[in-house]
Amino acid sequence: MNKSQRSRRKKKSKGGERSERGKREKTGGMEKSERKKKGKKNQSERGKKKKITETASRDTTGTTGSGGCIGLLINGEGCSKMERRERAKEKEKEQWSGEEMAKKMIASGAFDSGLIASAFKELRNEKPPLNSCISFKNNMQKIRAPDFPIADDKIVKLTHAPENFICAAKVTVPEFNRTMIVTQVPDVSTPVNIEDFWRMIFQEEVHSVVLALMPLECSVTLQQIFPILSGTFANHGKMFLNNKKVDSTVAMTAYTLEILPDGCSNSLFTTVYHLHNWKQKRGLDNVGDLVSTVEKVLKTNENTVLMSMNGMGRAGTMLALFTSMLHVQKGKEVNPKEIVDKLRGERCGLIENAEQYGTVYRAMALWFKNKSTDEEVQKKVNEFAPCVQ
Repeated sequence: MNKSQRSRRKKKSKGGERSERGKREKTGGMEKSERKKKGKKNQSERGKKKKITETASRDTTGTTGSGGCIGLLINGEGCSKMERRERAKEKEKEQWSGEEMAKKMIASGAFDSGLIASAFKELRNEKPPLNSCISFKNNMQKIRAPDFPIADDKIVKLTHAPENFICAAKVTVPEFNRTMIVTQVPDVSTPVNIEDFWRMIFQEEVHSVVLALMPLECSVTLQQIFPILSGTFANHGKMFLNNKKVDSTVAMTAYTLEILPDGCSNSLFTTVYHLHNWKQKRGLDNVGDLVSTVEKVLKTNENTVLMSMNGMGRAGTMLALFTSMLHVQKGKEVNPKEIVDKLRGERCGLIENAEQYGTVYRAMALWFKNKSTDEEVQKKVNEFAPCVQ
């Protein structure tokens, strides 16, 4: 092979290598371009998945847009927040222990407006003899309803100061093995009355206080009785009160209070449920918050205080409702008239008028409506109180 041929072969070889490199570079560029496209596609898909996850998360935590409920896919099934609530209600209805007793009350004609009105007129309201109410007679200046005495054996006695009178009565509630007290709102013009009230709550280890009081009723404000803002505290004599939490609904506010007397190391936690739309000496139209509050107290199953301005009308109505609901829940026979008769034997003057007595039935009707799955029960309570809420 001469020199000229070797030169041509070398050039051809170099040209071929350059051509191969060009092809490889071109192919590599195409692969790189394809990888970029695939990367963008995967990123887009990840973005879509993230949005779906965020939407599901928002719906799970209860955040929805302005256009109603957002659907949430759970195992491929659509389930809105409203649907989940309805399912929870249906499940609770299925498990309700008072179904049979509700049916019996309906069958007995309990929800008859005419019979309810006549039953109230037949209620007894006997007062204990005055010679058995010595403590009550000696403390008239501390009593808001002096015409309705409390027997000495029913009055709550303060162990730290037995001479200090408090207008509060212990009432025996059938089927309830805890302490139940009905009491008036303390006279806030005398500071020791407020201190004695909280002494009683601590002494009796009361975990629930249900208070029916309108804003500025008789010039009394809640702020005078306990701190109403979360994170604030107050001292009433030697009683320290710390507001740990506040929860509100439409017509009820719940205050979680820590109570600690001076010199004690162990505090007591009590929840005050304030029903703030119930007028004095009147019945209650919207009973929803009343029913849900009594349900909470029933579930707590702890020592309880029911309180209103005079400690008889609204407090008595709540006590009669509590007792009736307790009996239904335990499958015991319920006759509200007989219940009120027995309760008045413990504390005369409970439930002041027919309107308050009717509130017991309206509240029971709503409770049955929310709990029962029986068609006849639903029909009768709707006939009795079609707009109850």
